[in-house]
Amino acid sequence: MAVNPPDQVARRSALDEPTSSPGGRWLTSWTLGHFAFFMVMFAAAQVVLPRQAEAISPDHKEAVVSVVTLVAALCTIVANILVGAYSDRTLARRGRRQIWVLIGAVVTIVALLGQGFQQTVVGMVVVWAVAQIGLSSISAALTAALPDEVPVTERARASSLWGIASAAGPLIGIALVSTVATGVVSAYLTLAVLTVLFAFPFALWTHGVPLTPAERPQTSFRALAAGTLAPLKYADFAWAWTGRFFIQLSNALAQVYLWFFLRDRVGVDPDLWTLYLVVLYTVGAIAAAIPAGRISDRTGRRKALVVVSSVVQGVAAIFYMVWPTTWGAIVGSLLLGIGFGCYAAVDQALITQVLPRAQDRGKDLGVINIANNLPYVFAGLLGGAVLTIFGRDDLGYPVLYALSLVTAIIAAFTVQPIKSVR
Repeated sequence: MAVNPPDQVARRSALDEPTSSPGGRWLTSWTLGHFAFFMVMFAAAQVVLPRQAEAISPDHKEAVVSVVTLVAALCTIVANILVGAYSDRTLARRGRRQIWVLIGAVVTIVALLGQGFQQTVVGMVVVWAVAQIGLSSISAALTAALPDEVPVTERARASSLWGIASAAGPLIGIALVSTVATGVVSAYLTLAVLTVLFAFPFALWTHGVPLTPAERPQTSFRALAAGTLAPLKYADFAWAWTGRFFIQLSNALAQVYLWFFLRDRVGVDPDLWTLYLVVLYTVGAIAAAIPAGRISDRTGRRKALVVVSSVVQGVAAIFYMVWPTTWGAIVGSLLLGIGFGCYAAVDQALITQVLPRAQDRGKDLGVINIANNLPYVFAGLLGGAVLTIFGRDDLGYPVLYALSLVTAIIAAFTVQPIKSVR
């Protein structure tokens, strides 16, 4: 009887749950891809775009950055869902996600190279929106690759690598454009080079299980539109989405106005102390992410660690609220990093276990990404309103951080009704 050679042995379906580790090269390339996203995204948003806005419109730089950020956020929401959905339906020999990381990286690089030469507000808005679409493509495809290729028993440990990238990536990117590439053009060129170095490895050096035509979901735009919010009909998914929204809102409320808090209430150099606190936050996140991921995978429990991490973030807000000193900021930032690192590792794994259908992993994770991005829009609007109503020198900041505490506690409660995950 003839025996099929090894390369002809039937592989698992792209829609099956993976049962073996994808290997060190895959995990390394996947992590580097996330580093690309977080380095470019935060370095541009926090340093280079404000620098460019000041050069173009010095009297209205805050308004320019607000418009650029708002348009980019809207593009992010749409791009995450569409790229996730179309990557679910992609027939490619290397796998469904790799080609979208490559496309996203190329779009990001072209947009970054063009962004440095924009001399008008409209040009800034349009080109950065294109860059955001490229970055969203990278993020959406990488996020969907996790449940495609990593077994459930290893997902929290893999997610801890995402947590490290989300904490350390911004620090590295901001440091480079603040100390090495201090011009607008040179900064965007540096970010483009980082995209090549960190995003291309996953696109070119890894493989996923390819989708077959028979497994391909319906591809009409009407079907995609109708199915966008369908996963929210599933209770476990809806609770996971709600928890992610509130913990991200808590995190955003604690961080978006940190620079102003340090200047107005603590009375220190906000540039220098923001750097100190970001370093502490990163150290805390890295220190918590890896052990939290290991514990969660070993025990199979996710919910308890999500609750603990949410409470820790809430406690961090208390230090900002009642102890507006350098030591209060130091302890608060360290706890915030620890809480986020633990949460990032465990909740990301939990979410992959409540996805309604294997055919729609990418699209449904795109819906989850709405809960990642919308809070930062709300935090800017809500924080601005709070500080305007209550004043920067009076109750404004205590109320702001009280809201951060409340939203973190809400996030802790939302995980309890989830039934399909321990």
